[in-house]
Amino acid sequence: MEIIDRVYGRHLIEEPVIIELINSKPLQRLKGINQTGASKYAISGRDITRFEHSVGVMLLLKMQGASLEEQIAGLLHDTPHTVFSHVIDFVFKNNKHDFHEKFYEEIITNSEIPSILRKHGFKVKRILDANNFTLLERELPNLCADRIDYTLRDMAAYLPQNKADDYLSNLIVLHDEIIFDNKEVAKAFAEDFIMMDERVWSNPRETALYQILADAIRIALDKDIISEQDLFKEDDEIYKILKESDDEKIKAKIEMLNPKLKIIDNKEDYHFHCVNKLRYVDPKVRLSKDDIKKASEIYPGLRTKLDKHKKRADRGNYIKIISF
Repeated sequence: MEIIDRVYGRHLIEEPVIIELINSKPLQRLKGINQTGASKYAISGRDITRFEHSVGVMLLLKMQGASLEEQIAGLLHDTPHTVFSHVIDFVFKNNKHDFHEKFYEEIITNSEIPSILRKHGFKVKRILDANNFTLLERELPNLCADRIDYTLRDMAAYLPQNKADDYLSNLIVLHDEIIFDNKEVAKAFAEDFIMMDERVWSNPRETALYQILADAIRIALDKDIISEQDLFKEDDEIYKILKESDDEKIKAKIEMLNPKLKIIDNKEDYHFHCVNKLRYVDPKVRLSKDDIKKASEIYPGLRTKLDKHKKRADRGNYIKIISF
């Protein structure tokens, strides 16, 4: 199987277990789950899917020398994602943005994935335990394959200058952790991460779009127009139900999801307040054989930027919709 990836280029996949998993129903469903949630309905170019990201995480782990077992875990890590990705965290008011993770084991075990894993000699319970895979997942503010991939992938899609090659060429694995071997590159990545959070992930307009779609879903759930089980279908299927609903409140919300939506962030006069998930990285850097520091320990100015970013995240967005 050949994969042509927007971040990592061409890769030939020969491992039968990976190929079978990619072709499984839970992975194929992710082609219908957009990574940007509500934004794809109002902002052009929002075409990254959870499938693309999942395959990307697997490829990044492969490039970093991770075991096949960890590559599998990376490929499967987003299989429980609900429709519209993190929009559902606004429906159920989850500031950690991890609503979908509660269903990880259920989605996997009720699919063909366990039989595929067992067929190729892998233990299902071990694959399902993220604690076994330190390259795949790490707590903030550390680097991990999941965090690196969605950052590079979104940057490649949304920014005119693709910096992925510069960052990838300076990543190393040390003590079972992905870090940088160049302090300037580590600083640049941390600063770009802040920029992406402010421009894209936690941008007030994007936040407004998420909240508007979440409101429509909440109404639909309360009125039994859709069920919680429907949240594990695909975006366009559920969006069609919402759009064609006879409910006037749902219709009004859906009409707001368009490129003409304009908002202001005004603490003194707002329609709703949202506090998004805090996103930041402070990458570790190998300065010499035995000298490893966080980027903020090397650059005090970066520490100042990170502190400012955290305060901005704590404040949240005070959204007032002025036209649509």
